[in-house]
Order: sequence, then structure tokens, then C-alpha cells
Amino acid sequence: MECDGTILKVNNAFTKNFGYTNEDVAGKYFGLFFTTKDKEKGMPELELQTVLKLRQSHDENYVVDKNGVGIWSTGETVLVDGSEEKKYVVKDIINLQSKRQLQLFLNQTEELLERVFESSKETAMMIVDGSMKVLKANEAFKKLFDLPDLPAPGSRLGQIEHPFWKNTMIRSELTNILITNQPLRDRKYLAQKNEEEAKAILINTRVIEGNSEKGKRVFIIIDDVTSQQG
Repeated sequence: MECDGTILKVNNAFTKNFGYTNEDVAGKYFGLFFTTKDKEKGMPELELQTVLKLRQSHDENYVVDKNGVGIWSTGETVLVDGSEEKKYVVKDIINLQSKRQLQLFLNQTEELLERVFESSKETAMMIVDGSMKVLKANEAFKKLFDLPDLPAPGSRLGQIEHPFWKNTMIRSELTNILITNQPLRDRKYLAQKNEEEAKAILINTRVIEGNSEKGKRVFIIIDDVTSQQG
């Protein structure tokens, strides 16, 4: 968006979740995504004021889709620098009414986290502690990276038997999550096993604030998007 809230463009994921295409919204004020009640409270303007002042903003409310239906969502809004010293506002919106997203991004307690982890059969997941040592990974993780065995609890990422996890840049980016407290959101990587075999993956993370005994943990969610590549 422009800094005044004028929409420049939306991506395919936004169209898929909320129905609007670029033709529907380009040039319009982003307040159209807010409910009437939220607009009366001045929430679009408050969000812009916050992001322009602090360079980022977080919200959790209803996003009105193309059919006029409110969808409970969470959003991260950031101020970015473009060319010629021009600034733009970028908003990443997650549809929390999607069953998978609801589980992965709202369930923060220990008990619910365990339920999500244990019940997921198709989505690869791994939990690491504050020193980036593996706490556990699921069978989908083992299958995605074609591992002979699950990573051993207490092992380091570089000990996982796949070249992707031996890449120091990848491990550094994950470690940086704990330093900056900024999660990875749909970060795309190429997980190459050898010259002939590679998979396109998306990584999302969430830092789980544990008690003093367990400390911080990072919940890593990995999607295989190889089949979606053009």
C-alpha cells in the first residue's frame, strides 16, 4: 500500500483466502477490508498511524472478504523503504479460520502445541530449544527430508542427515529468530539432496515462550511446495 492506505496490489494467497483480485482493490483505501464497527472506531487510521510511527504493527480482527463475510484473521504490517526514498506499507494477513492456520498460529499453550504436533500427519514439523537443539520432529518431517531415522532429541540441526540442514546460512537464519523475535513467514528455500533431487519448501516458525525450566522453543513448520512451482 501507499502510506495513506491506498492499495497498490495483493498477491495470489490474498485472492485465494479473501476473494479480492488486484482489479477489485487497486487504488482503493484499505479500510474496505474492515467491518463497519471497526471503521467507526477508526481502526484503519490507527493502524496506519502505528506503522508509520513504529515501522510495524500487529492486529487481530475480522477481515471482510469479497462476499462481505468477516473472517477472523491476524496481520503483521510493516513500513518498507522503496526506491528513490519512497516508503510503502506491506501487510501480511493470515486467515485464522483456515483450520490449519488456526492450529499453527493460535495454539500457544503447551497442551495445545502437543496436540497439534501429535495429530499432524502431512505437515512436517520440528521443535527446537533455545540453543537450536532438536527436541523432536514428526514422521512427516522424516518423510519430507527422506531421513533414515527421526533426528535424535538433543542433536544439533547440522547433525540431521540432509544437506539442507548442514547449510550454515539456514541454521543462522533460524538462530536469528530468537535474537530478533521475528518469525519466518512463508520463507521459501530449495532443499537440495543431490544434483538430481531437490524440493521447494516453505518454512514458517513460531517462538513458544516456555516456563523458566523449559525456556524458549521454536516451532518450525515446513511445507513441500515443489508441485506448485511453475
